[in-house]
Amino acid sequence: MPVVESPLSRMSSGRGTPPLRNRGFTIIELLVVIAIIGTLVGLLLPAVQAVRESARRSQCSNNMKQVALGLQNYHDANRVLPPSVTNSSVDTKGRTLWSWMLFVLPYIEQANLYNACMSQSTYRMQNPMFMDTNVAAMARAAIPSLVCPADQVALLAPEAKINSAASWITFTSSKSNYLANGGANKSWSGSVDQQVRASQGAFRKAKGASFKDFTDGLSKTFLIGEAGGVPAVASDADRMPGIWAGTTNQDNTQPEISRFTNNKLNAGTADAFGSFHAGGANFAMSDASVRFIDDTINANPLLSGFDASVDALITSYLGQVSSSSRGIYERLSTRADGLTIGDF
Repeated sequence: MPVVESPLSRMSSGRGTPPLRNRGFTIIELLVVIAIIGTLVGLLLPAVQAVRESARRSQCSNNMKQVALGLQNYHDANRVLPPSVTNSSVDTKGRTLWSWMLFVLPYIEQANLYNACMSQSTYRMQNPMFMDTNVAAMARAAIPSLVCPADQVALLAPEAKINSAASWITFTSSKSNYLANGGANKSWSGSVDQQVRASQGAFRKAKGASFKDFTDGLSKTFLIGEAGGVPAVASDADRMPGIWAGTTNQDNTQPEISRFTNNKLNAGTADAFGSFHAGGANFAMSDASVRFIDDTINANPLLSGFDASVDALITSYLGQVSSSSRGIYERLSTRADGLTIGDF
């Protein structure tokens, strides 16, 4: 008589069980997953970039705040701001051609660099274009408080670009993205008195201005602003930031250490304020507050510079500065134009 095997015994012995098979993703399923991942990345990437830009802008603002507070402390100690560039005929220590940024160094935790410049054995502070070798090495290092983290120009590119403009220029300096507010327009030449009268920004040539001269109000006058951004002419890319060490002479337009509002914000020219931040640039006001100025701010620039050795041209410039037709942007760049400024 045949033995009847129960289903339970067949299953326990492994017989009669449906065969198992490994099942992976189909091509369609993989494509769906990839599409979902791609969509998520596409959604997250702008958010990540926005967070990074916000962090860079915040760090830039903090850097600028430190420099502005350093200038405030310098003013407290000397009752005057440093001049945009020194002039040996009015500087009691015989220093010439040095930028205002040299004098703020002790107030932004760069006292060692300042002292090294002050103690040069060969030229005794007479000229930043001829540095001792050891001082030059220090001068080419980054000064964190003067560099915007969003700027895309190499640290020493502005030095090379400025030096290539003329064979006799031999600046040794790392870049600076925070430059002096030189006023509504640039000028050149003239006596010390003429230069002082023509300099209507926060920084004057030859002789520094006192905060009592800021009759428009410290909170309504730019002190320093960002220098950088995309150039209008590609070959000018390395000229967009400045350098901290100095300028070619006290009579030139000083694009290495100052900026002006004779062109709109982010105009892409080497004498205009600008940045790599989207939509505007950071500015420190003369009360050391920091504002982000939108590049759509009302503006009516004075487009041409002038020779400050001609008194009639200075008079004409001062008349333009006090004209009510000037935009808010230009008004913020002059310390005593007598024009009111609303919200900005």
